[in-house]
Amino acid sequence: MRYSTVVLSLEEHIGSTNDQRLQRGVTDPREVWINGTLVATQEAIHYINLLDDGSVVGIAEFRGDAESLATIEDELPKVISVTVTSGETWLAYMHYEPSEVEIALLERIDTEPVSIDWPIRETDTGLQVTLFGEETALQELIAGFSDEVDVTLERTGDYYPDMDSPARQLTDRQNEILRTALAAGYYDIPRKATQRDLATELGLSRGTVGDHLRRAEAKLIRSILL
Repeated sequence: MRYSTVVLSLEEHIGSTNDQRLQRGVTDPREVWINGTLVATQEAIHYINLLDDGSVVGIAEFRGDAESLATIEDELPKVISVTVTSGETWLAYMHYEPSEVEIALLERIDTEPVSIDWPIRETDTGLQVTLFGEETALQELIAGFSDEVDVTLERTGDYYPDMDSPARQLTDRQNEILRTALAAGYYDIPRKATQRDLATELGLSRGTVGDHLRRAEAKLIRSILL
């Protein structure tokens, strides 16, 4: 099983309309503006499905004013329904009439035996999507996108269900040193082991251990907070 992470550059954002009351990406591709006011920022898209009647249902994660976003159901005829949850970050279930480009995109993905590794995200350059399946199917899917969609291949490789886990961003040596540090009590309060202790156990210099720990910690923190 292989994966390919691609960025799809579309003329319009997913879920956007030509109605000036609702605008997407005025200063940031993730932003949703209603009547000139920024009401929410999209964090991730967790699900999109093209229904038999040509409409689309989707679930997206947002940060901002959930109640204001829910009002677009009454404002825009292309939005059939919106249901929102609550919290600092919240989910919006949306049922709407998609653009022709969005229909073409979703139909294209459905033509090959591949799956989406959710979530997908809006970026400055387009929609970042990770797809997985057999190598041939992935290649045919990417090659077959319409001219209206610019496709940039970011990376490809063997697929693992948890490959987006922060731990998979670590090198084998970083993983080994972090596990040794945890087992030795380096992260306990109070600390039960020092970098010198870890260096002795691993047969490395203290400077090498410290460097690997800092790099591993930085990767984990970025993956969680950014």
